[in-house]
Amino acid sequence: MGELKKLKIIKGEIEMNQNFMTLNGSQATKLINFLKKINYPKEELITVLNKELVEFDKLIEFENNLPLAIQKVNMNWLLTQISSTIFKNYEKSISKGQAKALIKRILGIKLANTERTQLSELRKKIRRYEKFLTYFGAWGKEPDQVFKVIIIGLDDEQSNKLSNVLLRPKVSGNRDTLGVDFYIKILESYDKSLTTLHFWDISGDKRYEFLREHYYKGASAIILIYEKGNKDSLLLTKKYYEEFKKATSLKFKLKKIKNIQIATPVVLVGLGAKPIMPSQGGPHLAIELGARYFDKTEITSEEFDDVFNLVSLELLVKCQNQLL
Repeated sequence: MGELKKLKIIKGEIEMNQNFMTLNGSQATKLINFLKKINYPKEELITVLNKELVEFDKLIEFENNLPLAIQKVNMNWLLTQISSTIFKNYEKSISKGQAKALIKRILGIKLANTERTQLSELRKKIRRYEKFLTYFGAWGKEPDQVFKVIIIGLDDEQSNKLSNVLLRPKVSGNRDTLGVDFYIKILESYDKSLTTLHFWDISGDKRYEFLREHYYKGASAIILIYEKGNKDSLLLTKKYYEEFKKATSLKFKLKKIKNIQIATPVVLVGLGAKPIMPSQGGPHLAIELGARYFDKTEITSEEFDDVFNLVSLELLVKCQNQLL
């Protein structure tokens, strides 16, 4: 074999090894922490890893297994997937290349000249936005309407997953000590107005039963969640509904016009992998309560966004009809 051919083979092997570099444990942890800070949906990361690592299909449902799974995949492939999702989630305000270069800088990976240029362009863009936000940020974020929405029926493990689909305010509660936790979601409505939903995630624990009446007051809507196939969970849902009805009369008032009472939207969500029982389960109870019914498998942005959008839309329409 000629020397030139040997050199080409060696060069090809080096390039192949470089193309299949993996992250170490420390880098995997740094990546996870960074993704949490930018509110990157954990379920999307799990989906991406599951596609590449079938053997992790069950393991990486739990957060402790994520670093191990991340270390098993091709680094370049993974960063490309994550960068594409960031590009999409942030509405193209950061390019895929800028996102990838930023992650590599955080992980301590040497940047190419092109990547350093991309980070430089990102810094310039950030400085422009900082100036813009200084003068106009508060105006742009000021909501046209704010509604309090009750969520009840989740256990502690399910409640913790809400942080993957909703934002925590700077000051939040604690279901373990107060029986309630707080989340927010900001939505732009069909009429281009901005709606802020303040979610009160209330514990169904008997210890906090005496507090629930106080937590219900002032609510504009309620989302009741039960475990599909569980009759006890369905009975508890009806109990929560009766508590809420007694505390609010299923009416709420607008702050601007206090003499007008508006009917409270009620939503019932069947959660879990078990099949629904239309004649005797959640759909039947939803008809009885006059509630909208949703069938959901798990708590993710993809599954619950339509629930939150419906609540926002119903509240907005009900309020506008009263003001006409």
